[in-house]
Amino acid sequence: MDPLELLVTNDLLRGLDLAGVFIMGVAAGALASRLNFDAVGFAIIGIVAGLGGGIVRDLIIGVDPPAAFDGPLYLACALAGSTFSYLIAAEATWWRRAVTGLDILAMALWAATGTAKSIGYGLEPLPAVLLGVTSAVGGGVIRDVLVGRVPAIFGGGPLYATGALVTAVATWGVVALGLPSAWVLAAVALGALLAGLAAWRRWHLPSHGEWQVTLSASQMKSLVRRVRKDERHRVALETGAIPVVDETNDDFADDSTIPDDDAAEFQRRALGDEESAGTTLPPEDPIEYPIATAGGEPTPTPKDDSTPESPGSPAPPASRETPADDDRAPGDPEDDERR
Repeated sequence: MDPLELLVTNDLLRGLDLAGVFIMGVAAGALASRLNFDAVGFAIIGIVAGLGGGIVRDLIIGVDPPAAFDGPLYLACALAGSTFSYLIAAEATWWRRAVTGLDILAMALWAATGTAKSIGYGLEPLPAVLLGVTSAVGGGVIRDVLVGRVPAIFGGGPLYATGALVTAVATWGVVALGLPSAWVLAAVALGALLAGLAAWRRWHLPSHGEWQVTLSASQMKSLVRRVRKDERHRVALETGAIPVVDETNDDFADDSTIPDDDAAEFQRRALGDEESAGTTLPPEDPIEYPIATAGGEPTPTPKDDSTPESPGSPAPPASRETPADDDRAPGDPEDDERR
């Protein structure tokens, strides 16, 4: 099958293509109405939205002149759509839903005709599919840029670009298999159905932030405990020996009570990675951090002689022995303030 047959001999597809241009003009005119454009703004936004994608495609494949300017039909349909929105302010829910459905149908149709036209002018399958998607969503992208907003296909909206891609790939399959041109309507229906379901069910592709994984100190503690418990269970299954662990003296038993500053501090304390914390914090608890000994006797702490004590100087504060201080991890911010 000659791919150009879709645009030359198939009057149904050509009629739907022109209807799509009209619908895009109506949708663009509705946007211009919300932004309070004048008549010139309505005309320009309607032409750009209805014909922008096809013009870009034709300029890339070398069509002279582009189909949008090869006769009055395309320009007339785009202007008629924007004029309709300029004269009639239709804000009913059923009308907005109808425009959305027709917009999706026009998008799928443009993806099919753009792909077939690109293949007919000698492009390889991958560039042809890309230009088919460009034909479908290019006008909307240019429209959004002109009004100063992020294009809807970049995220957060219905799967217009995804539906156009499905239609473009299916159209390439129809051409590659040599099927009758009527099968292109099945490709159009497939992409339109996907985009319509996405608009109805509010489906969208995952954004960048949804793939990021961040763990707080408490979440990291919980993860370490789960992994450690699973590892003990695995060892017990493989060796037949039940690991004996004294929960009252488990080195990870106090993870839920010690407030670490952040995940790095927890990693330093739990894994013994002194370098990851940047500095080695001094021990505070004489029970968990014993004082170094020399000859079996505790080494006396040297006294600071730089400032001699005066007879009237107050006595040094007593050592803290409250339960809250015993449970506090080295490097706690409250300890630093007391120092």
